[in-house]
Amino acid sequence: MISGILKVVASIGMSLPGNSPAVTRATPPEAPLDAARLVATLRREAPARTAYVEVRFSGMLERPLILRGEMEYLGPGRLAKRVDAPWHEYTAVDGGTASLQRGDKPARTLPLAQVPELEGFLRGFSALLGGDPATLARDFSLAASGNPGRWQLVLKPREARLARRVVSLRVDGSGTEPWCFRTEDADGDVGFLLVGPLASSPVPARVSAIQVDGLCRGIALK
Repeated sequence: MISGILKVVASIGMSLPGNSPAVTRATPPEAPLDAARLVATLRREAPARTAYVEVRFSGMLERPLILRGEMEYLGPGRLAKRVDAPWHEYTAVDGGTASLQRGDKPARTLPLAQVPELEGFLRGFSALLGGDPATLARDFSLAASGNPGRWQLVLKPREARLARRVVSLRVDGSGTEPWCFRTEDADGDVGFLLVGPLASSPVPARVSAIQVDGLCRGIALK
């Protein structure tokens, strides 16, 4: 309605004596974001490290699990994640093997071939951090929206076994920086990984999934 009123006012002003029509140039519509090009801009030279806050929501938990630590991208197929709070834990993925060490306990090693759906997810996550859209597109469909200043990338698994575990992975960011990774599992559980400027965000113990999702979209917690 407001835009209609403005058009009427403009037409009246142009029809008044002594007023000459102003030359206007239409602003060309903004080109839609290309998902592959967006992924390519996310490439980081290894090793790349970033602090994170992870917030997990599960039907088995009374309140969300909140973890803080540091992530490392060590090159194609190589990832590491350190948990500093509320406990100490170190997870590393190198090629076809994942290892987990919690506290002072001996590390446990798992061949990823035993869980191919996990292997596909980690391969995709590594390709995302490595800015490799070709590898990423083999395992996920890609869709981008928004603009370079504030964009969103949605990945959905192509492989049936992975799709039975993971519904989608959504990445929110700005420019060449991802801010938030949101994973939705097939059982309804949701996890958020806040990085970059969001890694220092204070997250209350009783935060809701809606609030964290809003934080990923640029809405401050209240």
